[in-house]
Amino acid sequence: MKTIFEHTQSNVLVIPQALYAMKDVTVLSHHRNSAIFYKNLEQDLANIEFYTNIPCFIYIENGREVITNSNKGKVELNAGSSIFLPQGLNLLSDFVKETESLKAYLVFFDDDVVNDYLSKVKKPLDGNVGEESFFLIDGGDEFTAFFDSIRLDIKAPTYLNIKLQELLHLIAWKDNQHILNSLLAKKIRVAPKRNLARILNTLDVFHLTVSDMAYLSGRSLSSFNRDFKESYKETPKKWLREKKLIKAKELLVSEELSVTEVAMTMGYENVSAFIKAFKLKYGVTPKQIKLRK
Repeated sequence: MKTIFEHTQSNVLVIPQALYAMKDVTVLSHHRNSAIFYKNLEQDLANIEFYTNIPCFIYIENGREVITNSNKGKVELNAGSSIFLPQGLNLLSDFVKETESLKAYLVFFDDDVVNDYLSKVKKPLDGNVGEESFFLIDGGDEFTAFFDSIRLDIKAPTYLNIKLQELLHLIAWKDNQHILNSLLAKKIRVAPKRNLARILNTLDVFHLTVSDMAYLSGRSLSSFNRDFKESYKETPKKWLREKKLIKAKELLVSEELSVTEVAMTMGYENVSAFIKAFKLKYGVTPKQIKLRK
């Protein structure tokens, strides 16, 4: 396993998927694409690029972090600060250790959780939502109390769903700009077009879907599929599936990760789908590969 610093020297950090394999990040709870992580960074991070694959809430427990968007807008997060990041943002993060390490909670909301929440509230408000909006949330005591209330010994998906619904309502209550619901319902826009080969060589593609890759390359899904097949002589779906299974086998052999952790790291929503795809390619199960070590 690598630290976030080691991983981001050659890859864009795709969150949350990449976090499952980070040495300095602890998975507190997860189900499908919903997850609660706790990160403890001891090493300075400068100009680290990351991509929010899922709507994300960050609460800083200790330390200081600076987040910059593509328009060079900056926000400084200190102990007690929190921020909401919608899906589909390319951002930069800087952390310089001064007197203490950076400790923070990162929470991600699956589509089912978001849709469940939006179905219980009024129509999304027309807040001041920019092209790449994120917003700081005032106050920290309420969020400290929330994370203190989480029962880590309860792994049931229904419990995680209830706690994430509670958190979204808490964020909405603290949302003075009234834009949370609009950000949750917002569709990902198309980014500026980028060189296809270059983007695939620098991105952490193992943690992306084909739709993510299309967005990050600045293409519609149909244009991306067409350009990809022209360059690589196969569909991006097949190319990505092969890449993920090859990497999964490498992780099973060389890393101290469980089959479940490898499945989550490779972006599979459930372990059974991963096992089925793996056995179809290699003729053995992931567990059998591990036993051969």
